Amino acid sequence: MVSKGNKAKLVTSEICQKCGKCCKEFNMSCDANCAIRLMWIEDKKIKAFDTPFRFGDGIEEKGICFKFPCSQLEFRDGRYWCKVWDEERPDFCNTYPDHVFYNVETWNTQKIEELLEFESRNCPALKNISVEDIVKMLKEYRGETEPEEVQEKR
Repeated sequence: MVSKGNKAKLVTSEICQKCGKCCKEFNMSCDANCAIRLMWIEDKKIKAFDTPFRFGDGIEEKGICFKFPCSQLEFRDGRYWCKVWDEERPDFCNTYPDHVFYNVETWNTQKIEELLEFESRNCPALKNISVEDIVKMLKEYRGETEPEEVQEKR
């Protein structure tokens, strides 16, 4: 899918423009077969690593890190800019880092915490984000609301 603009709620564009790490190193989760195949590409900038993720059938995911920048990344005026920001971009770009958590249930705070710790290596801005922030973002994303009696107790 492609879309326009930034749809991420956890990290602002201003914070991202100071870092740009997610555009300089691209991480992708895949199964072991895919990881092996990608590692066969003869480039020392492609590395495999273990992840805390699992596919639906309990199959362990592996991660692949591509350590070279996106061709659309530009550094000017002391900030990182996407050359196609106002054009259609992959949803991965427009929703990162939020989409990392989209498939986790809001009650599974342990899983959220594991993902947050893992993904903080890729997105330093996540070090300032709490599990509660992620649960709130997920509820907004899914259109979930708390029962009134829960809201009143807060």
